[in-house]
Amino acid sequence: MRSLIKLGLILVVAILVYNYFFGDAQEKAQSKEIFHKVGELGKASWSLLKSEKAKLDDGKYDTAIDKIGNVYDDLRSRARSSNDRESLQRLSELERERLDLEQRIAEIDAEKDRQAGSKRPLSTTLVADEKELKIDLRRLLSDTETLMRQMEKE
Repeated sequence: MRSLIKLGLILVVAILVYNYFFGDAQEKAQSKEIFHKVGELGKASWSLLKSEKAKLDDGKYDTAIDKIGNVYDDLRSRARSSNDRESLQRLSELERERLDLEQRIAEIDAEKDRQAGSKRPLSTTLVADEKELKIDLRRLLSDTETLMRQMEKE
C-alpha cells in the first residue's frame, strides 16, 4: 500500500514538473498555482509548529503534572478496590512529591514572569532550578512507572 502511495505521489510530482516546464500555457499556470499553494502550505505548517512549540514551552510542566495526577487517581481507585495498602501508601508519597513539584513549577513560572520584564537573560539560579525540576519530574515519572508495574504483577 505504501509503495502504491509513493508511486502515486512521484507520478503527480513528475506530471507537475513536466507541465511546469513543457506544458502549454494553461498547464504551466496550473502547475505554478499548485507549487505556490504547496509553498503556502509549508509556510503555514511551519507557523503552526512554531506556535504549538511556544504553547508547549509555556505550559509544558503544568500539563505533565496534571496528567500524572490523573494517573494517580486511576491507580488509587485500583489499589482501593484490591485493598492494596502498600500501593496506596506509595501513591500517597508520590502524590506529595507531585504536589511539591507543582508548587516549584508555580514558583519558577512566577520568577520567569518577573524576570521577563527585564532585558537581561534569565538568572543562573533560575536556570539551575529549572534543570533540577526536570530531573525531579523524570524521577517522579520513573517512580510512577515502577509502581504501575508492581501493581500489574499483583
